[in-house]
Amino acid sequence: GYQPCEPATVRERVATLELRYRELVELAGQRRARLEESRRLWKFFWDTGEEEAWMREQERLLSSEDVGRDLTSSLRLLSQHDAFRGELSGRAGPLEQALARGRDLVAEGRLGATEVAERVREMEGRWRALGELAAERERRLREAAGFFQFQAEAADMETWLEDALRLASSPELGHDEYSTRSLARQHREVQEEVRNHRPAIDALQEQAGALPPAFADAPGVAGRLPELERRYQELASRAERRRQDLQDALSFYTMRSEADACGLWVGEKEQWLHAMDVPEKLEDLEVVQQRFETLEPEMNNLASRVAAVNRIAHQLLATDQRNQESIRATREQLNARWDRFRALADQKKEALTSALNIQNFHLECNETTSWMREKTKVIESTQGLGNDLAGVMALQRKLSGMERDLEAIQGKVRDLRAEGEKLAAEHPEQAPAIPARLSAVEAVWDELRSSLRRREESLGEASKLQGFLRDLAAFQAWLSRTQTAVASEDVPATLAEAERLLSQHESIRKEIAHYGDDYRNTRAVGREVTQGQTDAQHVFLHQRLEALDTGWEELGRMWENRHHLLSQAFAFQVFLRDSKQVEGVLSTQ
Repeated sequence: GYQPCEPATVRERVATLELRYRELVELAGQRRARLEESRRLWKFFWDTGEEEAWMREQERLLSSEDVGRDLTSSLRLLSQHDAFRGELSGRAGPLEQALARGRDLVAEGRLGATEVAERVREMEGRWRALGELAAERERRLREAAGFFQFQAEAADMETWLEDALRLASSPELGHDEYSTRSLARQHREVQEEVRNHRPAIDALQEQAGALPPAFADAPGVAGRLPELERRYQELASRAERRRQDLQDALSFYTMRSEADACGLWVGEKEQWLHAMDVPEKLEDLEVVQQRFETLEPEMNNLASRVAAVNRIAHQLLATDQRNQESIRATREQLNARWDRFRALADQKKEALTSALNIQNFHLECNETTSWMREKTKVIESTQGLGNDLAGVMALQRKLSGMERDLEAIQGKVRDLRAEGEKLAAEHPEQAPAIPARLSAVEAVWDELRSSLRRREESLGEASKLQGFLRDLAAFQAWLSRTQTAVASEDVPATLAEAERLLSQHESIRKEIAHYGDDYRNTRAVGREVTQGQTDAQHVFLHQRLEALDTGWEELGRMWENRHHLLSQAFAFQVFLRDSKQVEGVLSTQ
């Protein structure tokens, strides 16, 4: 019963089927697009709903009034808030993406665009409100943390002030120099710590000033700072008083220690002085004198130490009210003992000096006596001289030296006489011995002068020749000195020096003129003595006279040359002075 279809019918059915398939595909695409729009819409609402729920929860937490009960809890809440800040920053990106998708939906004008726009505005407002709420929460937490920080630091400062006041109020000052010095060192550390806490007090003032009025007006802040400042000032005052007390105690123990050391030294030296006897021999006296010479620097050193003890005692009497009696007793005892020791030392030194003076006097008397006896022997040894010119010249040389020695001996005898009278007045027990020694010295002195006088009287005519030789020697000595002075080649460097040298040169000319008569007299006596004599001594004397003539003439030429040089130098210095004056005038003009 199969009936084949017509081809037209088949084609129609195929066309209808294809049309309906296309329509179905189109409807499926439209359905998919609407579903996708719905998914986007509800995805937006889902995302924003989650964010809204999170923000509501955070708003509830941020609205809490709990800011902590102490510094630890406040810092913990602040740390949690910092973590929330991190989370808030992390959610800002996804929320902005969701809101961007919502704005795209609104821009496309699809289904629910109005609700989406409203939702975007609502989320943006809620996000801003959440940021403001977070900032407010952070501000309250930081203010609370600052308040609790202030309270904690103030409590620490109060605790430290209590401990420091206990240390600064301690009555312990030590029982000797070592312990007091140790306490002073510890107290310096306490004072250093007090000074180092001054910035902490100032920082508390600044912290209190930075607190909000709600915290600043609290009793734990407003009344606490003045009390802290008062206690700090009290601590500083007590620390300074304790420093002064420790210093006074240290000075007191130092004074006593130094006074004991000085007393020990004085005791040792007193024992030596009491045991010392003034010896009689000069050698022993010199040994004791050397020991006294070493004692004097030690006494000077001890005198400065005693003065230091007195200075410390004077200062302590003005500041230390606890040890007044002990300070006075120590000072007075040391001063009294030092005065006694100085008096004893002066007494021993005076006795030693007196013994030395007496022994030195006897020694000088012996030396002077030996000296005079030697000169007496020399005079007596000239008995064979003076019979001819050679003998007269030899005698003249000996007697000229003898006259100088006699002048020195006469001065020495005179000094011994004065020293003997002084020693006899100072030491009555030596009165018989000292005049006896002086009488012996003067007897030897008289013997020496008598020998010299007898020798001069025995010369007779030879005395004239002796006087001539003496005058000749004196004139030649003056001539040599004057030639040396005139032969100077010094050239003056200033006008004042030129005037001085020229004046000195003129005085030499006057001296030469004064010695002119001496030259002529010596020359005349020389010609008289050497006239007609041919022996070797007279020939030598004649040569000395010729040398004298040559030296006299040469002195005149040398004076003229030197005078010419000094005159030129003086004129040159005058020229320099005048030229400088002219230059000054020209420069001024």
